[in-house]
Amino acid sequence: MIQTIVVFIAVLGFLIFVHELGHFLVARWVGVRVLRFSLGFGPKIYGKTVGHTEYMVSAIPLGGYVKMAGDDPSQESTKGPEEFSSRTLGERTRIVLAGPLMNILIAFLLMPLVFMLGTHAPAFLAQPPVVGWVQDDSPARTAGFAIGDRIEAIDDRAVATWEEAVTRLASRPEATVEIVVDRAGERRTLSLVVPAQFDDGAGSLGFLPDKPAIVGAVSPGKPAAVAGLKPGDEIVALNGEPILNWYQMSDAIQRAGANPLTVTYRRDGAEASVAITPVRDEAAKRWMIGIGGKESMVFRQYGVVESVGLGVKKMWELTRLTFDVLGQLFTGNLSIKALGGPIMIAQVTGEAADSGFSDLVRLVAFISLQLGIMNLLPIPVLDGGWLLFFLIEAVIGHPLNRRGQEIAQTVGFVLLITLALVVSYNDIMRIIG
Repeated sequence: MIQTIVVFIAVLGFLIFVHELGHFLVARWVGVRVLRFSLGFGPKIYGKTVGHTEYMVSAIPLGGYVKMAGDDPSQESTKGPEEFSSRTLGERTRIVLAGPLMNILIAFLLMPLVFMLGTHAPAFLAQPPVVGWVQDDSPARTAGFAIGDRIEAIDDRAVATWEEAVTRLASRPEATVEIVVDRAGERRTLSLVVPAQFDDGAGSLGFLPDKPAIVGAVSPGKPAAVAGLKPGDEIVALNGEPILNWYQMSDAIQRAGANPLTVTYRRDGAEASVAITPVRDEAAKRWMIGIGGKESMVFRQYGVVESVGLGVKKMWELTRLTFDVLGQLFTGNLSIKALGGPIMIAQVTGEAADSGFSDLVRLVAFISLQLGIMNLLPIPVLDGGWLLFFLIEAVIGHPLNRRGQEIAQTVGFVLLITLALVVSYNDIMRIIG
């Protein structure tokens, strides 16, 4: 828990520093006097003044700001050349744009590093998206998916791997998607409604890649351990019925409930059978015997040139995904309940740190991209709000009056606080759930 908090604050502090550094450098470049450069909000913990600028660290690490002379619409400007409000429209635009663009730039620089460092990933993600199992009473079963279907396109966008398919579906929560599949040489289009909480891969939909019924882990004290099953054992039959893959075995266990099962397994080329009675896991609301599947993992690492190309491609996909989700939010096709807040980000950051440095860098790049894009939204208080003011100024020929800016900033602040409360509530509900 403490590690998660420390890593979360460190990541957030780094991204805020990058963002504010963009504003700071361009402001100094065009001749605007910077009064304060703060990491965090609230009471000052530490500060040092160098020249005209006070550099400080504040108590609340969830933000930061650069205070420039003449950038507060509630204060009367002296019209001095070193004030933000006195600079040309183009200079002020460059200062405001610099923060979000720095976050986006850092994201594009970090992602190639992920491919150079290399990451461990499930082997199936790089494989063609061929359905290995369709769960009963699932959206996939209702849509008509069948074992052996090869997913070719999702909403008219071709997909070549499971990773592309899952990423595309993850961007469409609560939406009806058109999925083109190849079934024994015949192309079919199936309509599927993606669940709102699409956080555990294609399993949420009910179609899954093929996965052999090989035991990867055995929980101590559970029925499988008591019966003598070991990692590496392959389950070949339950009650005499041949088992083709992990999901078929899991469904058979659910159907058996509290009834004993004759489990036939293969170990070192020899087959044996044991009697195992499933137990109810109330937390997961499932029957289980206490085994985990063996996930085939691969380590992928690339050279510098290839990493740059893959990094840019990945960031472009994530950028497109971000705007896709934003579009669904604004059109009402995606519920705000699907959004996560600081609690979820902290959890994911902690998990990434535990997974390894490469996964942490990947997450930092993704969050930096989101921070840059979100700050460009035309909401007062955000950088995009300033850009909106500048657009109005360009149209009407003079800056928006001070009272109008104050009202807009207040409305924007209320909107952001409301959004923060909503996404935090979503996070808490996920934890409780």
